[in-house]
Amino acid sequence: MYKRIIGVVAGALFTLLALVAVIITDLYDRDFPQAIGVESRLSLDFSESGFSVTEAFATLEELDARWDLGLVKVAPDLDRDGDGQIFVALNDGDLPAEFTWFGGDDVGKIVGKDRLATSYPDGFYLVTGENAHLGEFEDTLKSAGVKVVRGDASIFDSLEFVVWERGFAAAVLAVFALIAALALFWLSLRARGRALRVLGGCPTVRIQVQDLAGFGGALLVSAGAVALVAVCYVGVFHGWMYVGTFLKALVSLQVGVIAVSLLAALVMSASAWPSATMLATRQPAVKSLRSAAIVIQVLTFLLVVVAAGPAWSAYKHSSAMAAEMAQWKQLADQAAIVFATDDDGMDHMEPQIGELVKDAESLDAVALSYTYTQEMWMPVDFGEYSAISYVNQRWLDLVTTGVPQPAVTSVPYDSIPEGLVQKVREEAKLLSREGLSEEPLAQFQFLQPVDGFRMPVAQGGGGERLHFADDVLVVVVPSLYDTYNDSALTSMVSTSNIVFTGVTATQQLLDRHGLDVQALRDRGVKGELNVVYIAEEGILLAQFAAYVVWLHNLALVALVVAFTVAAAISALITALLQAKRDFPLRVAGRSWVRILQSRVAKELLAGVGLVGVVVVLQRPDEMGAVLVAAAYGLLVVPLSHLFAARWCFDAVSRRQI
Repeated sequence: MYKRIIGVVAGALFTLLALVAVIITDLYDRDFPQAIGVESRLSLDFSESGFSVTEAFATLEELDARWDLGLVKVAPDLDRDGDGQIFVALNDGDLPAEFTWFGGDDVGKIVGKDRLATSYPDGFYLVTGENAHLGEFEDTLKSAGVKVVRGDASIFDSLEFVVWERGFAAAVLAVFALIAALALFWLSLRARGRALRVLGGCPTVRIQVQDLAGFGGALLVSAGAVALVAVCYVGVFHGWMYVGTFLKALVSLQVGVIAVSLLAALVMSASAWPSATMLATRQPAVKSLRSAAIVIQVLTFLLVVVAAGPAWSAYKHSSAMAAEMAQWKQLADQAAIVFATDDDGMDHMEPQIGELVKDAESLDAVALSYTYTQEMWMPVDFGEYSAISYVNQRWLDLVTTGVPQPAVTSVPYDSIPEGLVQKVREEAKLLSREGLSEEPLAQFQFLQPVDGFRMPVAQGGGGERLHFADDVLVVVVPSLYDTYNDSALTSMVSTSNIVFTGVTATQQLLDRHGLDVQALRDRGVKGELNVVYIAEEGILLAQFAAYVVWLHNLALVALVVAFTVAAAISALITALLQAKRDFPLRVAGRSWVRILQSRVAKELLAGVGLVGVVVVLQRPDEMGAVLVAAAYGLLVVPLSHLFAARWCFDAVSRRQI
């Protein structure tokens, strides 16, 4: 019966490991899609290379064709609201138009290089062809000033990342805690038999080997059963091509956990060896395990309390990330204009850029967000605000679509810090087109997000990076063209703080205002302007949060189980040691509350003290989650003592103890 209990609990433990292995395999397949034979992954950064966007892609295409690398660029699938990825082949090859992921929820699409006309050359590239000349490819790009980071396919690298990543490490720690509790449970069951064998003169080594073999055998049976079921599940529902990768991850995790569990059992067994004195005085055999039981109970209780806050924070973070993903999707069709030219060329283009913005504004197809943080405007006092962002109505419409209304509320003019008001006034005068009215602020509207809404605003000087803040002061300008001069507009367009709706429509604006490549060449301007999506990187980065949240919650469940097991074993050991006292008191009619009150009070007092230490040292943001976890722990303790004492009373009544 006891082996079956260990098998069931261990099965649950290895099922948790199987879930971790599924996540590892999914992450591995996302980085190195197995269906198209990816063995290497490159991260390229052309920011310091001197290449224009067109020159960078032309160089990549030429090198790809020369060495048959089969390069494809990773990009978000903006045709499906940005919730997915597509792969852009630099050259024609024998790759399929679609392939399946391990996740199986969607289909990977491989498209032609026309998609790159609206992308930056920076980003991730997958090698689907030959990699014999990959080193030469890296050297060629590095010699041209391109930053190249190469990663080769290895399931063990993905395994290492998951194990050490903060969110996933919690699950691994929970597994170890549960294993320690299982080892304690096993040793408590074997305590009486070990004592009898010691009394009979059986060698210590033989006893240790037999105990560890029995415990390890139970774990191996559970691990094998879970692995068999998991492999069949992966093969049937995900594809048999992934079984090898999945098994490497799962078996590595299982071997590590079993090794740690046997080591923990060996240490606890050696530290709780029956002594001759204990045997001579006929003390319960499990008495030697009492110290180990108390230590594990304390540690698992601490882990539960410590992990509760981060788990709840991760859940709330996932909700925030989902909201941010929705905001990125609202910007999926927004395009930025990239200047691949020198400062002189930009100066010559300023009048055309101003007219382009004016034209786009008449079509309601241009949005502005330029955000200053307090560090950028030192030593101005921002008061209660972390940043100030200049936006137009188009930006507000984009980022508040689909959120509860009203998303922003007016800010009284007299509530804004005077220094901040003066800075806004000076900024308006400095960048104005024809000078403003006597009171420059009269044409501006001051807003702030309502409680619960984190508004996305673009960082000043780097509009492709968004900040999501609920304490930002929003300054709404009535008209971009009337408010800012051509030089300011050109600067904000070049930093992607002014974006336009639709790649095709933006390219038509460039053509209409003489900013296409041929028109620039005719005027003697070197370089070019390119239109790219702004949401690519943000969408790709926002797709990772769900795994961390899922693992945090599973880890918390495993820790709760581990603490419950440890508390039950500790209570059982205490009940066995106190059976000679408890039995006559209960027969005499004393209630269980009075019998157990002293031992329960000590543990509850210790638990409250531990919670206090955690609160003082951790200073958790989610105090409610910590208190709920602590309340559960403090509830388990008296219940464990009650059930253990009643079990011992019944066992003594039947002369089993």
